[in-house]
Order: sequence, then structure tokens, then C-alpha cells
Amino acid sequence: MTTKNKIFPLNPPKKTSKKPNKRTINPEFTTAIRAAKLIRVCAAFMAPDRQRFYRLSKFILHQVIHADTCHPIGERQILHEHLKVFENYAFDPDHPLEKYLPADIITSVDNKISISIPQPAINWPAQSLYYKIFLLGVSIDFQAFTASSVSQSTEWLTQDTAPIHLEIDNTCSLLIAIGIAFSNNKTTVATCKAVKIICVNT
Repeated sequence: MTTKNKIFPLNPPKKTSKKPNKRTINPEFTTAIRAAKLIRVCAAFMAPDRQRFYRLSKFILHQVIHADTCHPIGERQILHEHLKVFENYAFDPDHPLEKYLPADIITSVDNKISISIPQPAINWPAQSLYYKIFLLGVSIDFQAFTASSVSQSTEWLTQDTAPIHLEIDNTCSLLIAIGIAFSNNKTTVATCKAVKIICVNT
């Protein structure tokens, strides 16, 4: 009679389960994302667009946060003196404001924020009969990550348009933006075709 003996080690090795490494997110990237949510208030009258949001976040990360040389890498912040790079920032580069409104825009910032367009020249999209101009002022607190805005717009205007003047109260607005909307019906809810930041009030 034969027996088969199996030899087992007295102390078998314990199986160790490797814990997956936790993904670390660069705080500067988080700052850029949170700031983009505030700055896109300037484009509140535009249709939602996720690509536009990520493009804005990337712009903030590379153009504004990287400009901070006062703090070490990984802790850089958004400093007001670096926000001037946002002047003439177009929220949709495929539809710049100048494409539809190739006219001189005079901006004044004092107790009031105002824009004047002495000779509005409009390039009309197909099947558009009316247009509307928006003026927005956006106040932002990058420490508390809060934003508020004030806006004013013209009525729906036709091709025979007199000079345009809009003004809003200067409630410590940091960013001042202008937008243009088109429609073939005056009862349509206005959605801007193009919006750009025309002034950074630092």
C-alpha cells in the first residue's frame, strides 16, 4: 500500500493585497476648474457648452496660474494683476464678436460701466431679422469662490439702428463682457451668438 504525502510549509506566506494608489489631483488644476465656473458667468446668455468650459479652464491654468511666481509650483494662485490677459477673450473662438459686430466699441468704467457703439455695423447670420446687445459686469471673489453679476441689454433692434449706449452700475465688477444675440422673432428668448470680455477692472 502506497501513500502520497503532501508537504505543506509550517508558516505559509500571507497573501498581501496591494492597495491601489490614490489619485492625487494638482490643487492648481482644481483652482482653475473652480475659477472657470465663476468666469463663465460672463457667458451666462450663451448656450451651455462643455468644450467651452474646459477650454476656459485650460486657459486659466496656463495663462493665469502659471503667471504666479510668488508661490511654489503646486500652490500657485489666481492673482488679479494677471487677469488682464482676459481682455478681448472670446468665449467661442469660432464665433468672435467682431464677426458679427465689426464696429468701434467705446468703454467707460467709473461709477457706471458703459459701452457706446456710435455706428453699429452688423453682419447678419442667415434668417435673422433682429439683434440685441448685452452688457455684463461680473464681480468675483477667488478666495470664497463666489460670483455675482449685473447686466443690461437693448431691445430687439432692426437693421436701421441708431447709435447704441448701455450702462450698468459699477458694483466692484472685475470682468466686463459684451454679447450679441440674433433672432427672427422678437418673442424668442435671447441666446448670445458671441460673447467676449472687453475689460478687466483690476
